[in-house]
Amino acid sequence: MYLSKLILDERQSQVRRDLSDAHKFHQRIMQAFPDEENCDRPRQDWHILFRHEPDSDVVLVQSAIEPDWSKLPAGYLHNHWVKPMNLGSDQFTLGRVFQFRLRANPSKRDPKTKKTVGFYRRPDQLAWLERQGDRCGFRLHSADAIPSPNVFGIKEKGAAPIRITTALFQGVLEVTIPDQFVATLERGLGRGKSYGCGLLSLARVS
Repeated sequence: MYLSKLILDERQSQVRRDLSDAHKFHQRIMQAFPDEENCDRPRQDWHILFRHEPDSDVVLVQSAIEPDWSKLPAGYLHNHWVKPMNLGSDQFTLGRVFQFRLRANPSKRDPKTKKTVGFYRRPDQLAWLERQGDRCGFRLHSADAIPSPNVFGIKEKGAAPIRITTALFQGVLEVTIPDQFVATLERGLGRGKSYGCGLLSLARVS
């Protein structure tokens, strides 16, 4: 796996336009990866996840293959770094504790309408994250849900607009099922992964 840190030049009109439309920004991130005819689902197959850090010009991108950020337009980035990551299960053994950050789409599928319904209240968002932990191999020690701008975008002319509820979660978690936890790190957590949700970032507890 690879982790990229991008420093956007938000003075550039292209950058501002992309940031105002989630689908355009998704397409821009994907420019750094190969255009594979035999890859039907490049974002999923290459485990591409990203997060625009709050109130900053920093974007983190995680991927199973190494990106080439020189493919972005000239001047789009102030700077960037790419480093390999080890997500082997030996790094995330049972009982390991980490600080975490996650921008996610806390939501559920309405059984009647089949539509995705977002959770807006902080207690509902935290309850959603706790349920994800049960499914994804971790247990929360502490967590907070910080208000985060919702995602908007237009996928194609005439199509319904993209509207995604988001929350920024931060706190401390403990690994309970290492294999499931590693799979969650690789594939992301929750819905909206194409639009900047799902990247679970970790740091050692000091």
